[in-house]
Amino acid sequence: MTTSESQENPYPSSNLKKNLKNRHLLMISLGGSIGTGLFIGIAAPLSTVGPLGTIIAYLMAGSIMLSTMLCLGELSCAFPHAGSFQHYALMFIPNPIWSYTIGWLYWLSWVLSMAADLTAASMIAHQTFPSIPIYLFSLLILIVLTSVHLTSVRAFGESEYWFSTIKVLAIIAFIGVGIYLLNHQYTQTHILPTFKTEKGWFPNGFLTIFVCMTIVTYSFQGVELIGNAAGEAQSPQSVLPKIITGVAFRIILFYVLAIAVLALVYPYGTVHSEISPFVWVFNKAGISIASYLMLFVIFCAAISAANSAIYASSRMLWSMAQDKLAPQYFSDVNKRGVPTKGILFIAIIALVSLFSKYIAAEKLYIYLVAGTGQVGCFAWIIIAWCQYQFRKGVNNGKYPKEMVKFKSPLFPWLAWVSIIVNIVIIIGVWFGESGHFILLSEVVLVIIILVSYFFYKKRNSLIIKTLD
Repeated sequence: MTTSESQENPYPSSNLKKNLKNRHLLMISLGGSIGTGLFIGIAAPLSTVGPLGTIIAYLMAGSIMLSTMLCLGELSCAFPHAGSFQHYALMFIPNPIWSYTIGWLYWLSWVLSMAADLTAASMIAHQTFPSIPIYLFSLLILIVLTSVHLTSVRAFGESEYWFSTIKVLAIIAFIGVGIYLLNHQYTQTHILPTFKTEKGWFPNGFLTIFVCMTIVTYSFQGVELIGNAAGEAQSPQSVLPKIITGVAFRIILFYVLAIAVLALVYPYGTVHSEISPFVWVFNKAGISIASYLMLFVIFCAAISAANSAIYASSRMLWSMAQDKLAPQYFSDVNKRGVPTKGILFIAIIALVSLFSKYIAAEKLYIYLVAGTGQVGCFAWIIIAWCQYQFRKGVNNGKYPKEMVKFKSPLFPWLAWVSIIVNIVIIIGVWFGESGHFILLSEVVLVIIILVSYFFYKKRNSLIIKTLD
């Protein structure tokens, strides 16, 4: 490349409309990592490693997320592109097979997670309206979300803004109720609970924190969606640095503060019938409609996740088509700048959620997420690797220093720590519960994608060159 302009935009994304506002970016990134895992899944780490261990695990996982987001911020400000790290992998990693692999893995993970989220949301709706089958709820929700995305990217941004707002308000309300309960308890007894359990600070040993962290890390995944949204933002270079650093700290604060309050109010080893420990706390505070309110929040969280999945997977497919790693058919957009063909293709695949008519919904949910659960960690590795390559190129004079509009700190240690820790997390999951099944699923998926790469390359006689 001879000019910075060509470096900044090797594949122009001007046919995608830049209609996402700053508040959309803020809530997309903030809400992307607040899902059903926090509201429902938090009970598992609390019972495994205890209150203090859970807080430490979330702090460690949040730190990894922060380091990854700083790396992504540097790349997204220099090269705002809807393909995000898939496109960066083509630019900075020597062999295009990396871009092809992470692109299709990430795309598939979002498509399958969308089907899983549709199933989860439909199961919640079915509890309220048991006469309507789960698969019909899945179809209805899929039609509504697809219609939103076919309208415009601003329609997605607006819907995700309100879904994320509901989730954030629910966490704030929970923290407020928890503090009220703690104050009420102290007023009556003058004794405040601690994070120490009857079995000590770490009831199952300190090392179980690292086992727990492999699960906790998944709670933060989805925040990298901000990189995709940067390609359709109105002023990414000026807004992204503030959003990425601010959102990263807010997410850590939300998670850690909410979990700290929950750990103090919610005794270790508590057995209850509520859908979530959050509901248990609201009920303890005497809020009788807590179950219905939290069901609504969890329903919104599942819908929000499916909404984000359509956006992430359609933009990833569009980017790969632009980079000649997917059929050119999917690079087309309509007059509103929407990749309609990709969205409709993804919606058709998501119809797998209708299999809940034939398979128990709970089992279907597990099957859909099992094989793609660690793709987020792989994406974080690619992000850190690309940032390392980019900054090294800047330092060596390959790219002009003016391209670094947001500078990630502690180079190269931040990138290397993120890469190493995410590798450890991926490997660690293989030694946990259902680890062999997860490993087998991942190996099969990767083999299929690698075989398809060589088949696709040979069939189309493509000569894919890595960008300088």
